[in-house]
Amino acid sequence: MVKKFLFTVGLLILFSAQVFGAKYAGEFLSLGVGARALGMGGAFVGVADDVTACFWNPSGLSQLNRKELCLMHAETFGSLLNQDFVAFAFPLVKEDRTSVQTGADEPLSGGTRPGAIAFSLQRLGGGGVKITDLEKKGLEISDTNRVVLLREENHADYALFVSYSQGMRPHLFWGANLKLIYRDVVTTSAFGIGADLAFLAKPYSFLSLGVNLMDLTSSLLFYDNGTTETINPTTKLGMAINHQIQDFHLIFASDADVRYEGRKSAAQFWLGKLSADIHYGLEVSYKEKLSGRLGFDQGDFTAGAGFWINPTFGGDVAFLSHEELDNTYRISLLLRL
Repeated sequence: MVKKFLFTVGLLILFSAQVFGAKYAGEFLSLGVGARALGMGGAFVGVADDVTACFWNPSGLSQLNRKELCLMHAETFGSLLNQDFVAFAFPLVKEDRTSVQTGADEPLSGGTRPGAIAFSLQRLGGGGVKITDLEKKGLEISDTNRVVLLREENHADYALFVSYSQGMRPHLFWGANLKLIYRDVVTTSAFGIGADLAFLAKPYSFLSLGVNLMDLTSSLLFYDNGTTETINPTTKLGMAINHQIQDFHLIFASDADVRYEGRKSAAQFWLGKLSADIHYGLEVSYKEKLSGRLGFDQGDFTAGAGFWINPTFGGDVAFLSHEELDNTYRISLLLRL
């Protein structure tokens, strides 16, 4: 199964490499969601075991066995931008008439295949966009013709995700996102649509491998002034290793974001138009009640903590450092129904 999974990953990367477009159009979608995942440096593609999988790796939604609701709020970059995220997922169970065994573990009981559907909304926005003009239009700026402030405008990006996941075999899942994007920037607005395709394989009880091909065929934004913008594909590769030591559960995760935009020095590693940014994360949980997290997000240190008051309600907080911009915090709440 591992060989087939790696072969699929290779095909996805080769397919994505054929598509190029405008740089950074979908940058707001790269900030990540969920304080748990962000506290682990954004290394969550191979984990993807809660409702935030709808962003990181929608195929991981098949791991849910209860309904989940997540709420997140953050003020980023010195409170210049506000980021909000809400997601709801509910599991599905379908009959598996093929009942194929992998040999790695026992097949799913009852001849069933897990699946899930999720809906999520992400918003990134702020204010302070100053609209100015000259006192005397048509004349050069001078002591008698100064710049005056007309008004301040807000700006915001919205992304609605509709996610679906299904088990292909007892330890292999696939998932997809349909994304609707709306952008409101001062005097113009845009509407866009895109899709993601993802896989998650668990060849061994301690190992998970994930891949998420975001913006599969390039997502397009159509502006009301007649212009268009393209969001290029990003291939997110992830691995997670799980280990249990008495009452402690450890997860070590590593991700790579592979892009095809010619970012060069803007990325950690690059070769021609190909670039890669790396994420590392560690989570240590005690009796599934308290968790501590450390990570590196493209070289920037991250940390976080989580708690569960009971099996139904929990919360997470994450600290994200940045060399050039202000440090930020993410807070999210999780409800299991």
